[in-house]
Amino acid sequence: MSIFDSAEFNERLFFPRADTSAPPPGATDTFIDGLHVRRHGGGLPMLLLFHGNGEVVADYDDQAARFAAAGASLAVMDYRGYGRSEGTPTLRGALEDAVTICEHLKPAIVMGRSLGSACAAELYARGAARAFVIESGFVDLAALIRRRGLAPPTLSADELARFDPVPKLARGSAPLLVLHGARDTMIDPDEARRAHDAAATRDKRLVYIANRGHNDVSLAREYWSALAEFIAAQKSE
Repeated sequence: MSIFDSAEFNERLFFPRADTSAPPPGATDTFIDGLHVRRHGGGLPMLLLFHGNGEVVADYDDQAARFAAAGASLAVMDYRGYGRSEGTPTLRGALEDAVTICEHLKPAIVMGRSLGSACAAELYARGAARAFVIESGFVDLAALIRRRGLAPPTLSADELARFDPVPKLARGSAPLLVLHGARDTMIDPDEARRAHDAAATRDKRLVYIANRGHNDVSLAREYWSALAEFIAAQKSE
């Protein structure tokens, strides 16, 4: 059995958190295949966000207006076991669920933050949206396993094909923005460079946010200006 399918790995990887809060004004909740999705506003290109570990859709209620100011209406999905989504989270399941949700919502932009970058890479290889954003993401599977307190095994070709973000980014051609805190001590900023370099597209940008770490990167003005510029560029094409 693959380490990525083991209960030990997935129990150490995911930190589910329940949440039953109602959507704020202007937002709606919907359920797709047992997965909780919150959509904010409308009239702008949809940005589908796969959030970070330990987060839930409600954590982005206050940021929806900032996404709108940057030029996109926000939709956020909770992984299985998070918020009001049904089931138990696994990395394989999260990748499969990302495809299901994207096919249903048909977003213009897909964004993956931290753990959610795995979903973004999966969809990038499939050309599932017009543009992609990876924020505080990872590409080093061995480092991911070590952060779970486990020893990385020798990964098979099948495991690399299914879970390694690097070849997935190499297969895609959509515009890509990579955002990362320059002082991120959780996921090395060099992984952002590796993600950027792996992407086959020529339309890609790597932005390091100075003096920011893993969980405060979106507090910087430069974060939102880079995102707004990227979204505007997609509209002009």
